[in-house]
Amino acid sequence: MNARALLLIITLVVSHGTRAEAGVMERLRGLFSLGGGKGKTEETKKTMPRIRVGAFSGGTGASAQQTLRQELLDSREFFVAGADEKADYLVEGTSSGGRVTGKLKDAKGKDLFQRSYAAPGLDENLKALTDDIIYTITGRPGLATSRIVFVSDVSGKRQIYICDAEGGEVHQVTHDKHAAVAPSLSPDSSMIAFTSYRTGFPIIRLLDLNVGWERGVTDTPGSSFGSAFSPDGTHLAAVMSFIGNPEIFVSDLNTNTAACVSDSVGAPSSPSWHPDGRQLVFSSDDGDGPKLYVVEVPQKEGESSRLFRWRTGYHFCTDPEWSPDGKHIAFTTRTSGEWTVAIKPYPNGGVRVVQAGGAEHPSWSPNGHFITYVLHGELFVHDLRSGNRRSILRGYGHISEPRWMR
Repeated sequence: MNARALLLIITLVVSHGTRAEAGVMERLRGLFSLGGGKGKTEETKKTMPRIRVGAFSGGTGASAQQTLRQELLDSREFFVAGADEKADYLVEGTSSGGRVTGKLKDAKGKDLFQRSYAAPGLDENLKALTDDIIYTITGRPGLATSRIVFVSDVSGKRQIYICDAEGGEVHQVTHDKHAAVAPSLSPDSSMIAFTSYRTGFPIIRLLDLNVGWERGVTDTPGSSFGSAFSPDGTHLAAVMSFIGNPEIFVSDLNTNTAACVSDSVGAPSSPSWHPDGRQLVFSSDDGDGPKLYVVEVPQKEGESSRLFRWRTGYHFCTDPEWSPDGKHIAFTTRTSGEWTVAIKPYPNGGVRVVQAGGAEHPSWSPNGHFITYVLHGELFVHDLRSGNRRSILRGYGHISEPRWMR
């Protein structure tokens, strides 16, 4: 390839950067040695924990070893060493009939854990083992068993679906006659809160994914929508309007009681909890476009709540969600007339645009390394460390409102 052709390719990539598929520059570096590729790879090998997948005995041992190695590679948390390479950790075990027993050791041979997994499928057991390995070594939750809920109109009406972190194992979880939207997944993934229109106006419903029962949140009149589970799963923040103007309420799921924590004159929406359960961020529109607000949630009866606007530098902000460590907030804004996903440190710091060109509805992965969002009706996962993005679900109707299990 001559220099003119190479210059044309680079110019096209730069001028269309916001819409270019992730990884283009990395591929160019590999093809034309643009610098940084080899050094970055070597640096990654040195800084990431090194793990070797040893032998797995038993009838399904060979498959277990191969699949576990791929799961660890896909996690992007480790450098997976070969048989003759040094490693900081070794995992080995047995597998028969799809059941798995895994043992994790450090470089000195010290046992870190030995656990058995007896779910019906081999893949399911190895995903659970992968997440246990990740948490033991890094202290962060893994994504192999995490789930994403989202809304799709693939059935003809908007309903709620759930999939894994790779966009696989898609299941429809609601079958409302009219529509089901705005899903929120409980911290243990056992329950979904969503907004139903079966009565003609929006009402929040709870659906237990294990046993299938469904119920309302409160018995009060008026509408309710835009729910979010508290970090411990015992409370639900939502917008309710039974006292007149819509406000942010926090409901106790054990007693079905609710307390108002906001005092706004606009239209609040999209509450999200801080990981410590003491603050909520939400969007509110008082007529000149939605802005973001933070409210301190009272921890004792009789305590007052403090509400203040959190400034981002943008006039239009909605869909806020706190990161798992509470240090950033992701939100949807508008740039050049198009939806844009951005993140900003909390409480102060500069805004980082994650994806422009129509991206919206951001939600953090449990480990805080990724964000999922919707772009032109497709479900994407964006690696915040490398900047690479990938579509994990397309051709499944128009997808919206994804939420990652926290």
